[in-house]
Amino acid sequence: MPYIQRNEKGEIIALTADSTGKDEPTGLDNPEILQFLAGGERAGKSNHYFEMLAQDLQQIRILEDLIDLLTSKGIIMFSELPVAAQQKILNKKSIRESYDHAGDILVRDEAPLL
Repeated sequence: MPYIQRNEKGEIIALTADSTGKDEPTGLDNPEILQFLAGGERAGKSNHYFEMLAQDLQQIRILEDLIDLLTSKGIIMFSELPVAAQQKILNKKSIRESYDHAGDILVRDEAPLL
């Protein structure tokens, strides 16, 4: 879980993997993290781009769920997907499951992403 440190104005000034006691835990889907990594407000139209990225994340999750549904109903076989797609899907599922088991859920089906 990443931790963010803020200045007096509430702006992110640091992002760390471990808590230092002067930070707050946050999810990896926090748009403030993307904005910070892209250079903050200096990045120009960053808010618009971050909203687009957040929508892409939601669409990716929808596609993953759709693939799961189609394979579970036998409409398509997972092995029919290109090998690169299979690997990406399996890697992402593995990462999500490892965070779920650790109690740090990246994406909750019952809650909106943003």
